[in-house]
Formats: sequence, C-alpha cells, structure tokens
Amino acid sequence: MLDRFRVSNFKSLVNVELRPSGLNLFVGANNAGKTNLCHALRFLALTTRMPLDEAARNCTAEPWNLLNVYAGDGHLEMEADCTLGVEGELLRFTYELRLSSGKKAGGRAADRPFTVSFECLKVTGEAVDQKTLLENTAGKVKLLREKRDSDIEASPLAGPAISLSALGGRSNVETSAPDHATMLFQLYDLKTNRMANLFKQYLGSWGYYSLDPVRLRSNVATPMDRVLSADGSNLCSVLYTLHNERPRDQQRLVEAARLVEPRLDLISFQSPDPEHVYMFFEDSQGHRFGVQNLSDGTLRFLAMSFLIIGNRRESGALPAPPLVMIEEPENGLFVGHLKALFERIDPSGTQGQFIFTSHNPYFIDLFDGALDGIHVVKAGRTHSVVVRPAPSKIQERLGKFSLGEMHFRGLLE
Repeated sequence: MLDRFRVSNFKSLVNVELRPSGLNLFVGANNAGKTNLCHALRFLALTTRMPLDEAARNCTAEPWNLLNVYAGDGHLEMEADCTLGVEGELLRFTYELRLSSGKKAGGRAADRPFTVSFECLKVTGEAVDQKTLLENTAGKVKLLREKRDSDIEASPLAGPAISLSALGGRSNVETSAPDHATMLFQLYDLKTNRMANLFKQYLGSWGYYSLDPVRLRSNVATPMDRVLSADGSNLCSVLYTLHNERPRDQQRLVEAARLVEPRLDLISFQSPDPEHVYMFFEDSQGHRFGVQNLSDGTLRFLAMSFLIIGNRRESGALPAPPLVMIEEPENGLFVGHLKALFERIDPSGTQGQFIFTSHNPYFIDLFDGALDGIHVVKAGRTHSVVVRPAPSKIQERLGKFSLGEMHFRGLLE
C-alpha cells in the first residue's frame, strides 16, 4: 500500500506530503486543493501507462497549467513510498520522479512538453539490502539485472515468480531511452526486471473516479472490459464482463443495490453487437427498467459498489490492493445508504486503500471510526496546505460536536 506521497509544484501543491492510511478523507473549502491532490496521485499512476504529455492531458482539462503559477519553477517533483508483498515478505519500494517543463522554440505555453530529468526506483526489506532497480537521468538509464541469462535458461518453465535472492550481486545494464516518458512506462515485462515491473503494475492500478450521471448511462462497450473509467462511462461494459466472469460478485452488487432500489431482483444484459451492451434492472415479476429510467444516485451507488465490493482483485494478481480515489460520493445520494456501503470497507487497507473527498457533514460523520485518515486541505495565497489532525484531539471534541460540525466550525485543523 501507499505509505507516503510527496509532490511539489503541481497546481496548488508545493512541497506537500501525504501519509495515507487504509481509509482516508480529504476535507476543505472549495478550491482548497483536494482535487489537485487526487489529480497528482492520478498523474503519477498514468505515467506508468502512457507518455508524459498524454498523462497530463488525461489528468486535467488544462495540461499546460499543471505547474504552480506562483512557484516560477519549471520542475515537477513526485515521490512515493509503498509497501508491497513479495514471496511472503514485505518490501519497501521508493520511487522518485523529477520532470522538467520547457517552452518549445517559438511555441506557445500550451506546447510545453514534459521531459524526465531524473527517475529512480529502489527496493529494500529484511531479505533484501537496498537495491536500485532503476535509475534514469535525462534518458541515460541503468537497470538492475535481477537475473542472469543463464538463470533464465536454466529455468525455462519458470513463471512470474520473483526470487528475492536474485537481487544480490547482479550487474546493471546501461541503456538509453526517450525522455518524453518515464522508464517505468517503457519497461518491458522481462524476468530480468521482475521487481520493477511489479511496482509498475501496482502504481498503474491506482484509480481516480469523478462519476458523471450522464456518462454512467452509456451503452458503449469494449470486450473484456474490467476497469471502470474515471467518469464511469463504461459502467454497463464492466458490469457485463463481471456478469460473465464472476456472477457471484455480480450478485453481491445486486444485494448492495437493493438498499437504494428494494425492488431489484437481478441485473440482465443485452449485447446486440461487440461495441454496445444494454443493462436492465429486473424485479421479481420480470419487469425491466433500463438505465435511462434509473436515478442518478442509483447509478452512482452501483458504480461505487463495484469499486468497493466487486472490484477486489484476485489473490496474487497484484502485490497489494489498488488505491481508489472517489470524488464527493454523496452527490445525489441519501447518505444513510452510503453508510451501509461504507461499512464494507476494511479501514486497514487489506481489501484496498481508499481516498474520498467530501463537503457533506453527514458523510464526514462516517469517519468517526477512522480518525487517522482525516486530512484537511487549506487554501493559501499561492499554494495549498495539507494538515493531518491528531486523532486524540478530534476524539476529545467528539463528545461535544460531530465530525461534520467540527468541519463546519473549522475545528478539524
């Protein structure tokens, strides 16, 4: 799981450090920087799956404004410390990424490309002395060769298992790479770089969601669609895949959705062609209701149920459950329904690490059992400040005020 995240010079975030727990809540006034912090995490995840400029475009509507306008610095810095399980051992991965942004000759501000100035991935643990798995300085790359060619040839039937002992005493491979993308993105899935690829898979699994009720109704489908898009526009598609591959998990979603739609008996689908799928709610008498007849809140609840209940990865698929960020989950929903869904989250992070943003005092009240995950984001004149209140101080005030009222009164800081 993610233990520490540091970002500097990303929108309103200047030298901000976040130490998330298993269950987290970002609160603060409008335009304080809550979404910016989520976008920073999302941007880092996207750099493992696409070039830097494409990651910036996918992260924000104005990629040319990714840097803090007051800092006057053309560098963006990010760091992530993560604990991942490998062969029964907990290993600590430390990743640093430093990007440069310079204006193209004769170009506009919107044309500024990002390039990698420095990138480094290290791993350490009880069974492993600290090793640098990857180091990238402006396109000049050193990769730790985790296995010799002779090791690979001697074990032609070896699967994706990673040998911790193979990290000792191996040489580096020096190469070059284009600087418009991270080396993690350009890394091949080879036995010689299993550890680095393991971290890449975990970082790339982070998901950010700002669910759009209009797009949740889309019937556009992609075969074998398993990952929900940020706006929820492929909800019907991913639930259709879930229906075909894991029907018991789909039934759990039906049971959860009965909180908002008690008449629901099952969810059915029609797929007239490979590019479209239609989802229907059915009651016990077989009456059908299409997604156009469902409320915005019902669809948002169904999407969040998928993220919390139905999106749990199979054991061993990843070294740690993914990080899931959900913006303002209470929009269009009765918070009483969310309470039952919220109680399904393991605050230890065993089934997934969650970050929510919210202004709703009743949703904020749901965190009275997860006080160590509350983060207050405050707006300054030139940058945001993130404060993690001491749980003991919040606990002292809970007898007089609820969490939501504390936030309203400014007592969480």
